[in-house]
Amino acid sequence: MAKSKNNNSKANNNKNVLLYVAALGALLLILVYVFVFQKLTTETEAINASNRTLALRVNELKVYYDNRYVYMEDTQAMEQLIDELLVAYPADVREEDAIILAVQMQRDSGAMFQNINMERGSAIHVIPTETVTAAGSEKYTQEIQFYNMYTTYANEVSYEGLKRMIQVVYNSDNRIGIQNIAYSKGDAENPNLSGHVDLVFYSVSGTGKEYVAPDIVPYLTGTDNIFGENGEQQ
Repeated sequence: MAKSKNNNSKANNNKNVLLYVAALGALLLILVYVFVFQKLTTETEAINASNRTLALRVNELKVYYDNRYVYMEDTQAMEQLIDELLVAYPADVREEDAIILAVQMQRDSGAMFQNINMERGSAIHVIPTETVTAAGSEKYTQEIQFYNMYTTYANEVSYEGLKRMIQVVYNSDNRIGIQNIAYSKGDAENPNLSGHVDLVFYSVSGTGKEYVAPDIVPYLTGTDNIFGENGEQQ
C-alpha cells in the first residue's frame, strides 16, 4: 500500500515537471516571437519599403537617362530663349546713361531741358541662385536680378521735336519704358510745348554681362547746352 502511494507521488512529480517544462517552452516561444520574430518582421518590412523606394528612384533615373539627349536639347533651347529675352537688357544703368540720352534728345529735337531728375529703384524681380542652378544651365549659374531707374526730363519742345525726341528713346540701345508724357500747349508768344517725359531704364545683373559706359567723348567739349540757358549755345 505504501509502495503504491510512492509510485503515485513520483508520477505526480513527473507530471509537474513536464508541465513546468512545457510552460517554460511556451514562455520561450513567446519571448522568441516578441523579441526576435517581431523585430525581424519589422526590419523586413523596413527593408522592403526601402527597396520599393529605391526601385522607384531607379525607374525615375532610368527615365532621365533614356531621355538625356532630349533634356540636353531642351536645355540648349531654353538657354537660347533666355539669351533672346535678356539680350536687350544691359548689365547696369547709371546716371551717365540718362544724361547722354538727354544730350541725344536735345540734338535731334531741339528741346530745351529745365531739369533732369533720376532715382535708382530697388530690384523689381529676383531669380534665386537655387532656381537658376536647378535649370542645369552652364551659362547662368548665379542669382539674376532685374533693376530699374526712374528718370524725369522736364523741357520745352516743339510738337515735331517731341516726336523726334520720343523716337530717340525707341532707338536707344538701352531697355527703356515710357512711363508718362505730360505737356501743356504754349501761347502765341511761345508756341512750344512745356512739360516732361518720365522714363524707366531697365537692367539685369547676373547674366555674365559687364556694364558698358556710354561714349561721351564727342560731348566733352563744344556740346550744345542741353538746359538751354538764355537760349544760347556753348
